[in-house]
Amino acid sequence: MKRVLKYFVVMFVLVAFIQKPVFAQPTSEQVQSQKEQLQADKNELKKAQGNRFEVEQKIENLDNEIEEVMNQIAKNKNQILKVQEDIKANEKQYKQAEEDMKNEQDVFNKRVRAMYINGAAAYLQVLVEANGFSDFISRVEAVRSIMQLDKKITENIKEKQEQLNAVKQNLNKKNQELVSLNDENNKKLSKLKSDKVDQSKLIEEAQSQERVYASAVNESQAKLNETMKQIESIRNATPKYTPSRGAVSVSSNTVVAYASNFLGTPYLWGGTTPAGFDCSGFTQYVYRHFGISLGRTTYDQINDGYGVSRDQLRPGDLVFYGKGGSPSHMGIYIGNGMYIHSPRTGDVIKISSYDRSDYITARRVMR
Repeated sequence: MKRVLKYFVVMFVLVAFIQKPVFAQPTSEQVQSQKEQLQADKNELKKAQGNRFEVEQKIENLDNEIEEVMNQIAKNKNQILKVQEDIKANEKQYKQAEEDMKNEQDVFNKRVRAMYINGAAAYLQVLVEANGFSDFISRVEAVRSIMQLDKKITENIKEKQEQLNAVKQNLNKKNQELVSLNDENNKKLSKLKSDKVDQSKLIEEAQSQERVYASAVNESQAKLNETMKQIESIRNATPKYTPSRGAVSVSSNTVVAYASNFLGTPYLWGGTTPAGFDCSGFTQYVYRHFGISLGRTTYDQINDGYGVSRDQLRPGDLVFYGKGGSPSHMGIYIGNGMYIHSPRTGDVIKISSYDRSDYITARRVMR
């Protein structure tokens, strides 16, 4: 009986083993196909990311152009106000010259009214009433001096009036030119805003393309997460900075900690406050907090401080991007291959990889 039972147990095990599904090892062709598909996905993701980056660069350039036009419009308005003030001052001088000439003319008329009314008889009367030859000569000289002096005064006032009139005409012409330039800039600004709408549509399209391939490993996101952890550590370990007068030594960590307070702040054309920043307005605001003065625009700030090579970058350095050496965007390097910046219209202050193809240079402004 035991032998029979043992027999059935062995047969059951054999049957179970035979019926157990066996999975074949993948062939080398299958492995190669999977590798190729993975590489293709990565290539498509890189292509989509590159397309979005290209469009974002165009947006940055448009933002920069719009800001330039806005700055030019502001300058033109100031120039127009100055010219208008000059015109008012000139008109005041013009009226004063007219009044002076009128007063001089009244004095002249009172002194020699009889001479104008009676003609030569008045001159004869002056001479006839002379007491002797010496008095006669004196009267002749007096009459001639008065006539010459009055004539000179009148001519001087008229000449001054003509000069002031010429200045007034020139200022009016200049004012018209500035108004015309201001109108042109406003038209240009309207066109740029229209172009900006078109670019925003392209941004949406590029972001849609990237989402299609979002399943691929995103090394940038992993690096960003790591950087955010580092910044949080820095903020927790860095004491609050209190501005003081005079030269101050500022640490890199202090700058990074303060700049990170504005993450999420919206981009704003010409913005220089926490209500909204453009790229250079953000960097200027951060460093002003530490008593360090920077220029207003990227064109100004690229000349602030001193240049540092790419391999010598350290947190707090300003990094610049653009084409042909002309900056169109900038931000603050924070280490770990990342920088904090106010990117473009429709975006917010954020942290991104500093390693862009349009990198130009870096400047160190910390003491």
